[in-house]
Amino acid sequence: MDYQLLIAKAKEIGFSDIEIYVSSSRDLSISLFKGEVDKNEFSNTSNISIRAIYDGKMAYLSLENINEDIDFVLDNLKNNAKSLTTEEEFEIYPGDENYPEVQPLNHDFNKYTNLDKINLLKKIESSIYDADKRIKFVSHCNYIEDESAVQIINSKNLDVKQENAFCYIAVEAVATENEDNQTGFEVSVKHRIDEFNADEICKEVVEKAVSMLNAKSVKSGVYPVIIENKAMSNLFATFTSIFSGEAAIKKITPLLEKLGTQILSEKITITDDPLNSEAIFKHPFDDEGVACYKKDVVENGVFKTFLHNLKTAKYFKAKSTGNGFKTGNNIGVSGTNLIIQPGLTSIDELIKNTDKGLLLTSFDGLHSGVNAISGDFSLKTAGYLIKNGVKVRPVTLIVVAGNFFKIMKNIEDIANDLKLGYNGIGSPSIKFNGLAISGE
Repeated sequence: MDYQLLIAKAKEIGFSDIEIYVSSSRDLSISLFKGEVDKNEFSNTSNISIRAIYDGKMAYLSLENINEDIDFVLDNLKNNAKSLTTEEEFEIYPGDENYPEVQPLNHDFNKYTNLDKINLLKKIESSIYDADKRIKFVSHCNYIEDESAVQIINSKNLDVKQENAFCYIAVEAVATENEDNQTGFEVSVKHRIDEFNADEICKEVVEKAVSMLNAKSVKSGVYPVIIENKAMSNLFATFTSIFSGEAAIKKITPLLEKLGTQILSEKITITDDPLNSEAIFKHPFDDEGVACYKKDVVENGVFKTFLHNLKTAKYFKAKSTGNGFKTGNNIGVSGTNLIIQPGLTSIDELIKNTDKGLLLTSFDGLHSGVNAISGDFSLKTAGYLIKNGVKVRPVTLIVVAGNFFKIMKNIEDIANDLKLGYNGIGSPSIKFNGLAISGE
């Protein structure tokens, strides 16, 4: 489709503004089970989403055919606009003077054949079985690669494009001893295949499964608790919506009227960092064409800003923070790489400085056991009992409960082991002075 011709014709027939959002994705997915390939799928898709303002109404149209007839497109947009009754004001962004630079893609996917990728999975799977006789089952051994691109062109002379590529290996193994079964799961996400370390992936999966064998509960009580970085990232992820300008408009965030006030421990700084060097996804602009930039959402415990798209920014008489991202045809609000900044202490030191406490490494029921508005949570969890600064045994069948906003004011120390997940949420391990544990 000739996008400039589409824009010109739209202006001719009375559209005040029009925007074309072009996305494409190339995906490969390989699954291995007991040495045999049970899935090898490839897809190559493109999609065009068009927004256009006619008579003050914003019409939307999604196309899978990138060569669709322009007159057909404009007729559908005009009819869509005429059917709308909303009085809301809409805006198509003219663009920013400057956009941050992103390093060009440097993936190596095409240097490896599908057979090479299958053999890598086979090596990992067989190494897991060989690593420990208690490993009885490798339930998942998957490889996925993805190349994607987004381009935004509009009638206000905006024309920006970004590309991304990543690959990941996901493995799960089951260990058995004394009729006890435990699983270990690991996801390794990279920009290049040659960055994978098969031995490290194997070691992580086996250690996670085997180390939890014969786990048992602990007595109920209040314990000093260290939440490990990955588990802390997952817990934090369930509360990130409170920073959204959309949540503020709907009054479903506890942060209303709290800009500039202390909401968390002064040890906590939360940064939205779209170009973080360790991130899998980097964002020079959002899905409205607004330039992204690094910002502190919480600084030393003080709430500094909501995250905004154009609509929420207008509502609060503020500027978009470059956090407008698509959910279907709608532009929502989400963080780019939302990170709890690390401290200076190692995780080993946090454990060493704990006389008796718990190291929590996983949570179950994060979607059902959390209330993001009130901050209350009650979650099944597992990890390790710490005595005299040493992990002494695995722990399971316990529940940790509390209020996120209260515990985030009751922090003893923060580790230096920041883990930024491929979902764009990151946290180091954090030690809390005392959390309520229900067990025996």
